[in-house]
Amino acid sequence: MNYGPLEFAAYLERKDTTRGESAAVKAAREAAPRSLPVDREANRLTIISGGPLRARMPQDTKVEAVCVFEAVAVRVPYAPELSEPVRVVVRPSKRPVALVLSSHQTVLWEVSLERGAHLEAVLLSGYGESTVTGAGDALVASIGGFYAFKRGSAEFKHLEKEVRRCTGRTIERFQSEYAGHRFVIGD
Repeated sequence: MNYGPLEFAAYLERKDTTRGESAAVKAAREAAPRSLPVDREANRLTIISGGPLRARMPQDTKVEAVCVFEAVAVRVPYAPELSEPVRVVVRPSKRPVALVLSSHQTVLWEVSLERGAHLEAVLLSGYGESTVTGAGDALVASIGGFYAFKRGSAEFKHLEKEVRRCTGRTIERFQSEYAGHRFVIGD
């Protein structure tokens, strides 16, 4: 099983899983923070362990994916690198959209919904502890540590398989940049 950082933290928090654990898991459980800070305005996050989005999404929902390795870094002399948010503009379209946001590094995804845009869900994927703002009423869900940079690659096939498991749909449109800063979704 592929655990992303949020799934692993949830696993470590379970009280009923202590029997039969290895010493490494017990040590990780002891080292894990007891509670994680949650910014409820910035991110309403759900961890998906099955296919609950299939029933929730309209039949004609299209899936679009945006993938970056990292956010564009702001370079300031004598200061650590600070990453700017990756902005994703969702335009109105004829069909509702499920948006897959995937990154190798931790990214602040800043979604902007244009008037009339219908964003059904945001599926967050990648290795870092990324966050999403501006998704409106859309469900924001973590689907694990999947990251893809190129359509057709083995990584893309793994990401798309997980998206298909959660939504019942394949990725129709795929945008990818090494260090992206702005993407546009929709018609």
